[in-house]
Amino acid sequence: MLERLPEWEQLLHDYVADLEGAAFRWGELDCALFAAGAVLAQTGVDLAAAYRGHYSTARGSVRALRRFGDGTLEATIDAALPRIEPAFARRGDLVMVDGMAGVSIGPRALFVGDVDGAPGWVRLERSAWSIAWKVG
Repeated sequence: MLERLPEWEQLLHDYVADLEGAAFRWGELDCALFAAGAVLAQTGVDLAAAYRGHYSTARGSVRALRRFGDGTLEATIDAALPRIEPAFARRGDLVMVDGMAGVSIGPRALFVGDVDGAPGWVRLERSAWSIAWKVG
């Protein structure tokens, strides 16, 4: 099981702050790599090491999940982290909405993805989260 580093809150804050306003890019800054980066910042463990550099399109991300993961983003995260009820997710835990992975930042979660045809940064309320995973 992953353990959060003692200074995980500052590390998570710094990770998100460094990326604020960055553009969505498949294979560089998409929802999966953003969420994995949040885990890396908090724990020092890169859950997406096998995927990085292996795709640059939406179709490529699907192929990478089939080749290096457990078939889907949800199944791949399930294999790495324990599920919890979204109501119990705390800051730093991963969450999912409509197949898009993000990180809880309190009562909202932050996502980098394509929403309503526009890629970018999105904050969604806890009531929208369908799945959550415990980090550390």
